[in-house]
Amino acid sequence: MMMKRLALGILLGTAPCLLVPSQAQAQDEPTATAAAAEVPADDEDVDAAVEALWEEVEAAIDGLQNPVLQPRSREEAVSLFREGIEAFDKAYAAFIKDVPTDSRRWIARLFAAKIAASRPLVGLEEAGTLLEILDEILEADDAAAEVKSEASAAQLIETANTAKESEATRKAWKEKLARHLKKYPSEALNGDAEAAGALLDPLELEFTDVKGEEFDLSKLRGKVVLIDFWATWCEPCVAELPNVLAAYEELHPKGFEIVGISLDQKKEDLENFIKERKMPWVQYYDGRGWENEISTRFGITAIPAMWLLNKKGMVVDMQASANLEVKVKQLLEEE
Repeated sequence: MMMKRLALGILLGTAPCLLVPSQAQAQDEPTATAAAAEVPADDEDVDAAVEALWEEVEAAIDGLQNPVLQPRSREEAVSLFREGIEAFDKAYAAFIKDVPTDSRRWIARLFAAKIAASRPLVGLEEAGTLLEILDEILEADDAAAEVKSEASAAQLIETANTAKESEATRKAWKEKLARHLKKYPSEALNGDAEAAGALLDPLELEFTDVKGEEFDLSKLRGKVVLIDFWATWCEPCVAELPNVLAAYEELHPKGFEIVGISLDQKKEDLENFIKERKMPWVQYYDGRGWENEISTRFGITAIPAMWLLNKKGMVVDMQASANLEVKVKQLLEEE
């Protein structure tokens, strides 16, 4: 789980298959423009120059979220993304210089959190980490409720993994989630936050697989397990398959298992693909596509999504595709 950040991968052409807005209306984030419209100005007679500066900030945000130009190469994508961030930085700096106490600055800071991780990728200095910026927003007295709501949920999502360290940290995180849900019951990211919370304990998963056989994940305790959210129509998923197959072939005899969660809608397509590619592991299928019961439960909005579980059944890696074999070997060595 993670906050829905603005990813450089979308421009680089390396992005995963994404849940499109029309399919995720209940999960959509409010745009900066929409949030701004809900934040009343402190002074009814707002200076036109200040409004013009804010419009520049909004335009820079929109330029990054909805780029007009489509890059023709990786280099061009990086250049465009860098230019977009620089335009945002310039517009935000100008706005803050003129009106340093305008509460709309927190809308911009929330957006800055979403692009924080991408700055080093395009050669720009960090302007605060994601969590640092979220903390800043949550401590602000004048940040709008809508902004604090999203920042609060994002903070929970981002800290869920470290909360697994002990029973005390898990308990504290869950108590914080309960307070958040009570205070911000309508936040769009609440589903993602609750899904993150579900992963603080050993993962529980029971279903009838595509072959009609009963499956219970708890029976794989003691083994390292890859949960692979994928679909036959997802090109990045198919591109990852050779690596997954290679890891399985080498490490399955040593205790490595895979559980596929297919977002396909046609059972025949899935069965033919599994047979053709010789994928021997269990597959969950319900024919509901992006409304797949299991992927929805865990807030999956992009595939491939690969989770690694250790021998205790805990999710320890939610970006498992990178160096998969190395990660599995390390987990297999654990007691």
